[in-house]
Amino acid sequence: IIEIKAPYGSFRVPVELASLIPGLTDLLAANHLSAEDISFRITLTDKTGDKDIRDALASRWPDGNVMGAVVDFHLEIVSTRTGEIVGTADRFSKALARVIPMPKDIAGMPEHWGAFRYNETAERFEFVPAQAVEIDGVWYVMIRSYSNSVYVTLHNAASFRDVRQHWAQSHIELAAAKGLVEGVGGGRYHPAKAVTRAEFTAMLVRALGRGAAAGSAAPYRDVKQDAWYFDDVAAARELGLLNFVNGDRFHPNRLLTREEMAGMLAAAVRLEQPPVTEKKVDLNKYKDIGSVDAAYLEDIRLMVQLHIMEGRSADTFNPKETTTRAEAAVVFIRALRAMGMID
Repeated sequence: IIEIKAPYGSFRVPVELASLIPGLTDLLAANHLSAEDISFRITLTDKTGDKDIRDALASRWPDGNVMGAVVDFHLEIVSTRTGEIVGTADRFSKALARVIPMPKDIAGMPEHWGAFRYNETAERFEFVPAQAVEIDGVWYVMIRSYSNSVYVTLHNAASFRDVRQHWAQSHIELAAAKGLVEGVGGGRYHPAKAVTRAEFTAMLVRALGRGAAAGSAAPYRDVKQDAWYFDDVAAARELGLLNFVNGDRFHPNRLLTREEMAGMLAAAVRLEQPPVTEKKVDLNKYKDIGSVDAAYLEDIRLMVQLHIMEGRSADTFNPKETTTRAEAAVVFIRALRAMGMID
């Protein structure tokens, strides 16, 4: 690892960086260059005072308070023969670490905070996996991301009128503070509302922080390119998160069942952490476990083992019932914690 440091942030770059840049071989060929003919120019820029960035933050989180600097991480590919920039590297095949120090007077991280990456295409900040660590009395936010852009940490308290005293209140508020879920307007979340396949797929892709697959071919016949969820569904299929879909139709507006949710989450866990040891957790305590489609049985077992999903009661799992917005918020927080991606 080579660490590029500035007072307001640092970038931990693996020495095998060239192998992590998709399309680099084609770029070099197009410019008649070999790997020995290029170098990388890495730039960290403090964007804290940038008005456009501030406006983008305020438009989504008007009450959010910036913690530390707003940092732009940038990487250019330079010809060592001419000194000319031949391209930029915005995406990587592996998540790279970016670190932003918090103000020294912060004694501890607030309960509701989140790290966000600016999506230039959508012109908005989106969730990115991050953890906080204290080193020699100073707090640092460690961001894990597959792409370069502008990054920021926010103290971002969230609350909804219709989740007060709700069993999932703490998870819903934390998920909202991190940008994993959003309210429906009017200070409400609608925790009991069922979630569609398209909605959960989009949330899961964003939760993994890998970005949508812009420019992909249509993944299913009923997923049109002008649909709001098109890129997310395309990315989910490429990542192997949609194994429950049979045939060439996705049925985006169909309500997601709990066993289908288990299948998607288990695929995400295996994608991020291949060495997970799947213990033989006893599922017989759920009297309706026999109604589970056999294809989902081991996925449910893994979800119960990792405490990502539970039954709707002590002795029922309700595999065929639909997933609610409250359950979605809970499983995202639990899954990301189980994968070591957030605190």
